[in-house]
Amino acid sequence: MTFYRVTRRAAAALFLALPIALLSAFAGERVLAATPEGWSRKMIDKGDVHLEIFERGKGQTVLMHPSLGRPAQDFESLGNSVAEAGYHVVLINPRGIGGSTGPMENVKLQDLGNDVWMVADQLGEDKVFMLGQNFGNRVSRTVSSLQPDRVIGLMLLAAGGEIQPSKATWAEFRKMYDPNLSPAEHREAVMRSMFAPGNSPDAFLDGWHTKTAELQTKAAERTNFKPLFNGGTAPALVVQGLQDKIAPPQNAFDFVSNRPDARLVAFPNMGHAMLPEQPEHIAHAVINFLNDQK
Repeated sequence: MTFYRVTRRAAAALFLALPIALLSAFAGERVLAATPEGWSRKMIDKGDVHLEIFERGKGQTVLMHPSLGRPAQDFESLGNSVAEAGYHVVLINPRGIGGSTGPMENVKLQDLGNDVWMVADQLGEDKVFMLGQNFGNRVSRTVSSLQPDRVIGLMLLAAGGEIQPSKATWAEFRKMYDPNLSPAEHREAVMRSMFAPGNSPDAFLDGWHTKTAELQTKAAERTNFKPLFNGGTAPALVVQGLQDKIAPPQNAFDFVSNRPDARLVAFPNMGHAMLPEQPEHIAHAVINFLNDQK
């Protein structure tokens, strides 16, 4: 494990947006997944926005927002560990995933960030921890920027930035969305682009909501991310895979090197998918950070 802690403000930078053309090739339908064992399901409604959430545990609330086009259930293992450590964990399905619905035309990251505050408000939570993975980390930075005084700590898993993936990485990434690939070829493309060498890609072979991913990408493109880049003022944790090709590690190093009260935990043998690759190490880093804010 590599650990860094530094304290200076980052220069604003634009965030990495995934190419819409790649995502639109797989405009998948919304899929309802089962409620994870030991969790309770609830709907949070306001106007034409209806969000499906899953709750477990008691204590200070930790809100978790999934990655681009991914469901809340990706956080089941991490959420179980955090709940068992004495926290109230809330997994949020964003608009267009699971039972969550709401307009996506013309929305920006601020709208998706306000969805998270809608959840917190209706649960009666004044202050929360915020955690997001990949695309969820930009939503989380937005959440923290919108109401910084209500965020106890900000946790970013795979925090990309202004350093782009290589052309070879994009070429491999494009293959994941090629409908002409055989199952074996698709598996290979997912493994080579999303996972560290030798790690199984099976957890990410399905569960993609690619139409929602396209709409989320458009929301990011409509947003001026510069004022949101630092993610407010709360203490921050970045968890980075050293074999992450989509969000190269230098982005995380630069972020924590220039932001006040930021901590970086970087792991070998971990790529962009992250959660199924090193679940115990990620849980340990997150729980340590949570406990340090008490």
